[in-house]
Amino acid sequence: MLSKIKMVFSLFTFLFIATNIYPQQAKLDKIDTYIQQAMKDWKMPGFAVAIVKNDTVIFAKGFGVRDIRTNEPVDENTNFMIASCSKAFTTASLSRLVDQGKLKWDDPVIKYLPYFHMYDPWVTKEMTIRDLVTHRSGLATFSGDILWLGSTYDKNEVIKRAQYLKPISSFRSRYGYQNIMFSVAGEVLEAVSDTNWHSYVKHNFFEPLGMTRSNTSIKEMKEKGNNAWPHRMDNGNVVAHTDYYSIETVAPAGAINSNVKDMAQWIRLQLNKGKIGDKRIFSERQSNEMWSNNMFLGNNNYGLGWFIAYNNGKRVLNHGGGMPGMISDVTIIPEEKFGMVILSNYETGMVNAIRNYIMDLMMNVEPKDYNKMMLDNWSRRMENFEKENKRREEIRVKNTKPSLPIEKYCGTYEDKMYGKADVSLKEGKLYLHFVPSPTFKGELKHYHFDQFYIDWEDEFLTRGWVKFDMNFNGEIKQFTVEVPNSPDFIFTELLFEKTK
Repeated sequence: MLSKIKMVFSLFTFLFIATNIYPQQAKLDKIDTYIQQAMKDWKMPGFAVAIVKNDTVIFAKGFGVRDIRTNEPVDENTNFMIASCSKAFTTASLSRLVDQGKLKWDDPVIKYLPYFHMYDPWVTKEMTIRDLVTHRSGLATFSGDILWLGSTYDKNEVIKRAQYLKPISSFRSRYGYQNIMFSVAGEVLEAVSDTNWHSYVKHNFFEPLGMTRSNTSIKEMKEKGNNAWPHRMDNGNVVAHTDYYSIETVAPAGAINSNVKDMAQWIRLQLNKGKIGDKRIFSERQSNEMWSNNMFLGNNNYGLGWFIAYNNGKRVLNHGGGMPGMISDVTIIPEEKFGMVILSNYETGMVNAIRNYIMDLMMNVEPKDYNKMMLDNWSRRMENFEKENKRREEIRVKNTKPSLPIEKYCGTYEDKMYGKADVSLKEGKLYLHFVPSPTFKGELKHYHFDQFYIDWEDEFLTRGWVKFDMNFNGEIKQFTVEVPNSPDFIFTELLFEKTK
């Protein structure tokens, strides 16, 4: 009798496992196949994905190659720059400090950083730590990013110069994605913890979570090896970037380099609301705080280091990251006890396509062909870039020349927020160089009247236009810059006035 009961129980157990494991495996097989096809469609060099379900890593795999020049394969340990996915590490770090009573989210920033200044003195006085990490400073999205990406300024100089950034809206009334404000948040962390952001993240997250290959500097990443190299499109061909762009000047906004194996542990921590195994990293109360709506964004919201949306009635927490040649994404659905991380080494819409496909499949929704949708969107985007360049050529006034001899345009110019730019003459040609950013330079070619265009030597930048203006004495007074297809920089916030 006992043996029959055991047999029935064993059969029941087998059927239970079969009906729960195999459907999951079938989904993972579909995901694998879909990614491999998308890799071909996008000409994606390297890609990696990890999926967590019910506190278990059910998928962790690399696809393609780290670098098209070496063809070394991507695996689950291959490090990528996760860029702005780092922001949630910064807010989690601050959460630990709140748990310890060392600060409060609604403390004024100047309580800890007396030297901190915004354009408006009232905003300086009212800005809180919560404001720093919820993108409600009143500044435009990406405002001031030109201060740090590719520049020689250190973090202190960037924060100092940010006081000259003019707001585009009243304080706390409008969303504006801000990397520099997250850098300021990192300085608050340092002021109350007696260590820097890099060490704090390492000792309080990487080490206890077993994220052994994760780091916060390009130098350390290169030393560890097994890294994805950034890529870009050049005349229809995917090519490797010259080098990595460092984000360490505003490290708390995006300096972490990691891999899907390590990031799966970070997702487990998030889904368990600050706990992993028997280790409590931050409190459940602070987890709820980070996941709470703080700044509206269309139909969605921004919490503390997380975008918040709803899919089929369930809350979706997400953050993407982008650097020249790298796109990343971390998405969690707490109600489903599900999360995923996606890393890539080429800037395309493939990351979003795969994220949406996986999310639907894992939530038992028939997925749309997101890959095709994103490819179509990407194609339209490229067409719009070409249309803009064509439009510029069509409105160009032919057979004009500069108002003055070209040597009159030479000199040193300065924008109060950004710093200096030099215009010089070399072998009869005008050259522009943004002094704090060594690679932001190129030849100024005449467009019409006192306008010129520039094809930057930096492979990250798209074609720009430079317009010189005179004073009433017929002398060059200043110039402005417009780069209509610029990925992250607001060149129109710059006004370079001639100083000599």
